[in-house]
Amino acid sequence: MANVSTLIPAIVIPLFFVFIFAIILFKKGIKFIKEREVMVIERFGKFRNILHAGVHFIIPFVDRPKTFYYSYYLDNPITGYKELKEAYNLTRISTQNEVIDLPKQSIITRDNALLLLDAVISYKIVNPKQMIYSCNNLPNILSKLLQAQLRNITGSLEIDQIIEEAASLNVLTGLMGNEAQKWGVEIIFVKVQKVEALSLTDVLAKKKNADLKNKEIIINAKNHKQTKVIDAEAKRDYMVKKAEGEAQEIISKAKGKAQAIINVAVAEVRNIKEIARAVGLDTKKTIDASKYILTMKYLEGMKEIFGLAGTSVKLLNPETAELQNLNLFGVTSVLPPTTKFLKTD
Repeated sequence: MANVSTLIPAIVIPLFFVFIFAIILFKKGIKFIKEREVMVIERFGKFRNILHAGVHFIIPFVDRPKTFYYSYYLDNPITGYKELKEAYNLTRISTQNEVIDLPKQSIITRDNALLLLDAVISYKIVNPKQMIYSCNNLPNILSKLLQAQLRNITGSLEIDQIIEEAASLNVLTGLMGNEAQKWGVEIIFVKVQKVEALSLTDVLAKKKNADLKNKEIIINAKNHKQTKVIDAEAKRDYMVKKAEGEAQEIISKAKGKAQAIINVAVAEVRNIKEIARAVGLDTKKTIDASKYILTMKYLEGMKEIFGLAGTSVKLLNPETAELQNLNLFGVTSVLPPTTKFLKTD
């Protein structure tokens, strides 16, 4: 009996350790993967394969799952404070759509307004191998990237655009998606849930007043410009009408003078014809009559010259001077008898 009592512990204890070791091997060698989960397996620290949903067997102590961790802050909707969420030594990678409610981001708009934006991001891991080998703490990386993109976008917008046109921030999804592709992540959407400001009412009121003043300045400038245009057009039309009137007046005066000259000429022609008819000349040969008229004009002019004060006149031989002048104009005359040819009693 003594031998049996000593034999049982010697057998049971090794069997117990064998049983424990078998359990450890079973736990490490068999992996149960749920739907929409994957596990990255490494062999001696090198990538081996990816386990999808189902039961899988691996070599214990040779094959091991690749671990990862996350640590990031969330807004607690109950307390309103930031809450640290973290986990370490994770082996199962979820391929479902994940949603992270990130802390409020402080941003400054183009018109120097300080705002707090409460944003939420939804993403999905599409390449587990690329994700686990290219980045650490994926949620924190996405949070920092979203913060940077928010500041870049909102810095080029004004406060009223951010509040009234929420669609202006939809470009965040595309920008985030382009950056997240290198981590094997697809960005589903990025939404801004709430916009807060310490004095949002005052900011909007100032913005409204500034817009109204700008509009008033623009309207006044347009009215002033239109008034100048109208004045310029009126002056132009006045100058055109005035020039046309002056031109018409000059033309009318010229026509009047021309008509007067024509009338005088016609009257002179008639006068010459009447004189020619009176002296018995042929009206078809009006040259003699015209010479007569010119002679009379000449004599009238000489008469006016003689009548001027301070005029000195020297006459030719009184017996022949005027007759010589008449001969110059083609008038035939007979010399009067002089004293030389008169007989004395």
